[in-house]
Amino acid sequence: MSVQPHSPISATPSVARARPELIPLYAGLLCTVSGIVALSSDTSRVTDRPLPFVALVVATLVMHALRFDLFGRGTQSPAAVLIIAVAALFGPLGVIAVEGALAVYSAFRKTALSRWTFDFGALSLCGMSAALTFSLLPSSSEPWILLASSAAGVAYYMTNSVALVGVWLLDEGVHPLAAWRERMAWLAPHYPVYGLLGGVLIVAQQRLDPFIFGAAILPLVIAWFSQKQYLERSRKGVEELRESNQRLGDANDALQDLVTAKSELLADKSELLERVRLSYLQTVASLARTIEAKDPYTGGHTERVSDYALMIAVELGFTAQELRAVETGGVIHDVGKIGVRDQVLLKPGRLDEQEWCEMRRHPEISSYILGELDIPEIAKDMARSHHERFDGKGYPDGLVGEAIPLAARILSVADTLDAMTSDRPYRKALSFETALDELRRNSGSQFCPRVVEALLASCAREPGKWQRATSHQFVATLDV
Repeated sequence: MSVQPHSPISATPSVARARPELIPLYAGLLCTVSGIVALSSDTSRVTDRPLPFVALVVATLVMHALRFDLFGRGTQSPAAVLIIAVAALFGPLGVIAVEGALAVYSAFRKTALSRWTFDFGALSLCGMSAALTFSLLPSSSEPWILLASSAAGVAYYMTNSVALVGVWLLDEGVHPLAAWRERMAWLAPHYPVYGLLGGVLIVAQQRLDPFIFGAAILPLVIAWFSQKQYLERSRKGVEELRESNQRLGDANDALQDLVTAKSELLADKSELLERVRLSYLQTVASLARTIEAKDPYTGGHTERVSDYALMIAVELGFTAQELRAVETGGVIHDVGKIGVRDQVLLKPGRLDEQEWCEMRRHPEISSYILGELDIPEIAKDMARSHHERFDGKGYPDGLVGEAIPLAARILSVADTLDAMTSDRPYRKALSFETALDELRRNSGSQFCPRVVEALLASCAREPGKWQRATSHQFVATLDV
């Protein structure tokens, strides 16, 4: 089997600027080396046995025509098994002749010149390395023939890997080792087996035994068919992963460009850091809003909850750094709802027991999503623990009292206040005063008394801010 370059969307890291204009030169170099080796090769091994040679050439063309796309990275066919057999039986010149026939076939099908010349040069060298390996090992008996053929398959694979990594480096500027690991490493165990099958063909040719031919061809056909079926089933998922990786890479590049541009334009370091912070917060908030936008009853929820949480945290004496973390946590606290089915998340009535169990999983999903992100621990605590109750009857961990992170206790009060003062499909919004009464009544059971007292103190000192916030006209701006 063989792999050839195929203009992929790269998922591997770049280490150099791509130079695709050098690919024709690279292909020409490979062809030149192959030609030099062919001119110095013995022709008698081909001319003495023309009929078996022609039969293998025709069989190789047929196998080559059965190639299939390999996830957009190249193509794959059973032809490598026959090339290894040709290399062992007819030497380097035989390989050149077979690859020349394949090149003529590709040119006839109007394949790009640089593509088929690279295939000719690279795969000729692969076959030559297999021929050299076979010639250096003993082949006096059938077991030795099979062992030497298996080693020739390894040599074929190693040469093919080097040639392909070179063209990928020129075409995409990718890291050679990373590209090999992603695109070629999985084939490594296959090639000793391909070489072994080639050895079985050699033994069959020597014995003129059709049963041995069948024993070699049947597993080859089965392997080709099973791999083709597997790749067809996997293709869609792989393409989606590549596209997602490409979008993430583009977004990362865009963000890096943005930071670089701001670094050049802004001399004041503190101003730059503040803008980057706001840009980061807006990006995270956008993710939260994608969930919120599905439900017309929760519009503006994340911003309001973040405002309430900030005002309570100020009352409790949080530092400027802690306030920024609270602001972030207030915006992203419900990001785990992205893992809840829409029919549950958007259900107009009350949830049944099974649906409620699914909804209760969203804090754990939030914790999983945010677990590896470089955000303050306070924000992560808020996302995971804002549904804990002060009396220990909350979820997901059943924490009690002061064991619940303070920021999460703040968010619990802020989240409940917004829920009570917002319309829902099954009830109208409560008044601000009624909501405060509910918080007082449940202080010490559902809510932390210290947090409820801080909210009430802030409301008493700045009632206008809270009234504007709950009327959905206010976004808190803190001098931090």
